[in-house]
Amino acid sequence: MNQEFNHITVLKNETIENILSLEKLLNHNTEQKLIIVDATLGGAGHASHLVERIANDKLFPNFKLHIVGFDQDISALNFSNEKLKNLKNTYKNFTFSLFNENFKNLFDVMRTNFPGQKIHGLYADFGVSSPQLDKGTRGFSLIHDGPIDMRMDTSKEFTAKDLLETYSEEDLIRLFFEYGEEPKARKLAKAIVQDRKLKKLPLESTVELAKYIKQVLAYPNSRIHPATRAFQALRIEVNKELESIHQLLQNVPKLMALHSKVAFISFHSLEDRIVKHAMRNWQKGKNALEKQNNKKEFSIPLHMQLHLEENHNSSFGKEVPRGGITASEEECQINIRSRSARLRCFEFSKEVES
Repeated sequence: MNQEFNHITVLKNETIENILSLEKLLNHNTEQKLIIVDATLGGAGHASHLVERIANDKLFPNFKLHIVGFDQDISALNFSNEKLKNLKNTYKNFTFSLFNENFKNLFDVMRTNFPGQKIHGLYADFGVSSPQLDKGTRGFSLIHDGPIDMRMDTSKEFTAKDLLETYSEEDLIRLFFEYGEEPKARKLAKAIVQDRKLKKLPLESTVELAKYIKQVLAYPNSRIHPATRAFQALRIEVNKELESIHQLLQNVPKLMALHSKVAFISFHSLEDRIVKHAMRNWQKGKNALEKQNNKKEFSIPLHMQLHLEENHNSSFGKEVPRGGITASEEECQINIRSRSARLRCFEFSKEVES
């Protein structure tokens, strides 16, 4: 097994415990079968814990468990494939299917490969995995040097370097302000465009780019690296992350079984805001639809206005627990990246028509 994919799973117990709180569903499940979707498989940390939990839970003695895993990073998918194969010895009724796809395509993949099949549980961790952050060659890191890439799906052509070479000053301002929540977005965008014209913009090294951004922004005594917000904005835009989350949440209700549960882990306010808004609308029996924007098509701008699709004006279910769950102090000490994580869960009390 490839040992390079070393990732500490965030909120592992809390996510799986919420997904498996399925007493109502079990009473209605005559097939003795569970279909669970891991929309961000990564290193299969959540998936492996799920298998182990079901294998040791008396509530699921004869249940057939099938995990459907999605990941756009082929290296993560290959690692998880081997890991899950080994887990089949832990639980004899466990099978799995893996797809090298972005979760924004989840609805179409499920409809094509599992026609008519409802999902009993679905979860997603929207964070960047530790191997992606720590491996400089992927271009995500501020401290591990590498090309200015930031593609999660390396089969795509558009990189963060391409973005910095082509976006206008106006688009860069919006990008850094909306996706990075960078207070000095205008100053940074102006400097990038000016230095780009003068061939002074560092476009070959993430570490050099981080140093450049630090010098431009000139934050005194910053708690975080001054380039953190700008790097976040670049990564979100290159991978269309918020657009993908929005598309996933738009389609999730149509796939879920009666009394099924979903769980989403967010790592910054932009992601969490979309998840929270979607769950509030689900509770009202509505789906949020993105209003078209005539400006350059960024994924989901903060000032986005929504109109709503009514669905019989009947609630789809409720968020449980309301307000979400954060990592314990113990977990934060073990894994510093869990400090910003928030888990939100939703239980569907009705099936939504496709």
